[in-house]
Amino acid sequence: MRMVHYYLALALPAPVLLLATLWLGLAQGGSQRHVALGLITAILCVAVHTLLILFMIVTGRVLKAAMQSRRLPGEFLAELNEFFASKKAYPVALGAAAATVATAVLGYGRNVGVPVAVHMLFGIGIVCLNPWAILIGVRALGENQLLLDRAATALDRIDAETPPDQRVPDAGPDHAFGAQTRWLVLALSAWLPYLYWALVVWRGEFSRVAPAFPILSAVASAVALFAALRARPR
Repeated sequence: MRMVHYYLALALPAPVLLLATLWLGLAQGGSQRHVALGLITAILCVAVHTLLILFMIVTGRVLKAAMQSRRLPGEFLAELNEFFASKKAYPVALGAAAATVATAVLGYGRNVGVPVAVHMLFGIGIVCLNPWAILIGVRALGENQLLLDRAATALDRIDAETPPDQRVPDAGPDHAFGAQTRWLVLALSAWLPYLYWALVVWRGEFSRVAPAFPILSAVASAVALFAALRARPR
């Protein structure tokens, strides 16, 4: 699978959840169902835009490593830098994530005197902004993948033209422990929305938390723990 496939798998539910959250807000006001769905939607949207940013950063590191180990022409890194400078996917992703977080925070603004209309306007705005940012991200990842494919072809050509005794040996997977640590952090982080809702929103009354929160947190944490076990260093 390619980067854009992972991105789409995470991003496609976002517009549906955004519309559902907006509809619940207009129909039921600040009901618990609207607030719960809004929190899940905000987390998903931020995760989508964060994934795009991470993919962009990882691409740069991969190309730099390829240049160091296989004498890949510097034009690829220069093209990547030009890609960052000319494309708007990076700032749009940051803006969409920030606007989504601001909308979620403004959902509690009525408790401190912020008009409900402000939250509603922000909500309508992110319903339009997030799908637009996702479309830009899909195009950017497609172009980014083309750059990686060209770099991979150049690496294969360099290896084919280099005698076996002059090739730089591969370092091998030396990041297994780092991968396991990241999965463990994700497994613990999966419980943060549930704990926030129980301890901050309901002030320790766990029975008032919607059942979907512990279920989703448990599933996400279990998946991350399973991935952490598979990433154990051998």
